[in-house]
Amino acid sequence: MENFKSKKPTYLIISSKKGFSLVEILITIVITSIILAALSSLHIQSDLAFRQTKKFADVKEITKLSLAQMEWLFQRWGTSTPCNDPTGNNLCTPIRDCKVANQFLYPPPSSLCLTRNEGAPCDEIFFYANLYGNGFVDRLTSATTVAMMSCRLSQASGENCYHLKRGGPFRRDTNDNSNVLIFSISGLSSNSLDCINIASGQNSNGTMNRQVMAINGFELDTNNQPTQILNLEGGDLLMRVPHRVRLFCQNNPNDNNKRYLYMQAFDMSNDCNNDETPEPLVPVNSFKIQQEGQGIRVKITVRSQDDGTMTVERFFGR
Repeated sequence: MENFKSKKPTYLIISSKKGFSLVEILITIVITSIILAALSSLHIQSDLAFRQTKKFADVKEITKLSLAQMEWLFQRWGTSTPCNDPTGNNLCTPIRDCKVANQFLYPPPSSLCLTRNEGAPCDEIFFYANLYGNGFVDRLTSATTVAMMSCRLSQASGENCYHLKRGGPFRRDTNDNSNVLIFSISGLSSNSLDCINIASGQNSNGTMNRQVMAINGFELDTNNQPTQILNLEGGDLLMRVPHRVRLFCQNNPNDNNKRYLYMQAFDMSNDCNNDETPEPLVPVNSFKIQQEGQGIRVKITVRSQDDGTMTVERFFGR
């Protein structure tokens, strides 16, 4: 007799729960659309605020950089620059035009001379500045060597051209008092020494040969004979021959021909002739200069890469 296994009954379960109605679906779509629209608007506003903040931050940073460059240049305005006054009867410090009879002459009529060619939207200016090193003789260490406080002095080729002051005046040619002598140095212990971080109480950071050579004229020796050799004494000041600096605006081919402030520099020593070709400093919309007393007021509108702008004014005096 066959054994039959009992089978579990099969039940058909029918849910009484209904699906979403068309009205409910439409309401859900509307609510979702409102939420997505709000989120999209918030994202757009946040992105716009971020872009505006970034644009302002970028142009602010570029403006700070441009002002730092201006300050660096105008701090050196007139330093190590003699004037064409061999008699000493004329003041060399008033601001005058650098040109004489529409020509640049060296030495200029004033250490603080300034030539401005007015233009729109940018002025062009010329002035003289020491862009390299200087130093002074602290003491004699032997009959042939001296201890120096060197602030980036260098005897490298193209840089070894210095004016010399002793007791105030620039040393001038014996046969032509209008010619300010230029000297070369030798035996410098190290080029481009930093005088800022020198140890406290120290008055020197290097040594060099006591003898310097005039490369564009003559001195008188102890026998009143012309010579190109001068022996340094304590307190003598060596200053790199200055450059005539030119600031002007020009389209930059490396940035879609947008307007930039450029700098160019002409070495006033033919023996070094270390000219600097025009280099872009900062993107600008305008650059204007106005003399005020013994200084100048610079008004510059700086532009960032995304065309944000900031206009600032700064006074530089000597």
